[in-house]
Amino acid sequence: MYVFNKMTPNPITISPKSTAREALDIMHQKNFSNLPVVDKGEVLGIIAKEDIVSQYFCGEKGCNFLEDSLVEDLMTKNFITVNKFDYIEKAIYLLREKDISAIPVLDGEKRLIGIITRTDIFDAFADTMGVDNEGTRIYIHIPDFVGQIAKIANIVKNRGISIESISVFDSGLMKTKQLVMKVDTKNVDDMVDELKSNGIDVRDVGIY
Repeated sequence: MYVFNKMTPNPITISPKSTAREALDIMHQKNFSNLPVVDKGEVLGIIAKEDIVSQYFCGEKGCNFLEDSLVEDLMTKNFITVNKFDYIEKAIYLLREKDISAIPVLDGEKRLIGIITRTDIFDAFADTMGVDNEGTRIYIHIPDFVGQIAKIANIVKNRGISIESISVFDSGLMKTKQLVMKVDTKNVDDMVDELKSNGIDVRDVGIY
């Protein structure tokens, strides 16, 4: 999956000369947490809601919001970007490694064409898990050695059943993985019995 498959295209941007109040108003209206800062088509930075909230000043007379602060004075200037043809795994790595919530997406000409956020990543994960597809989700523990997934897939294929999605996670147990498989039917009893008779450790079956 590429970044452009899950990014928010044509993002709303803000000028570096806009005020903190203007940026915050846009974020509230659109339910955004970040805005790319653009001037004459060039991406200069990104401003987050946290950057603005930090401008509340508390003194002897209480707390005041420095709403006239300019975006260019608050934005993150040393920002990172991704290309629309980068794999989404790169965006996930950068969001986690840099502890940020959004990354501007550029095309081959370095023009801003989108923004990818943690919410977009969550949606991509939901797609990978086949959350919106009807069928049955089967939870399996498999030994961590070659051929186990192929063994399961062959049993499913021979039953004429389509696999909608398949994901593998660390089970927390030594040399064991957790496999979550979504198939396109609710009639899985015979298939599950065959999996078990072939030594497959089926832990749970859920119909969605």
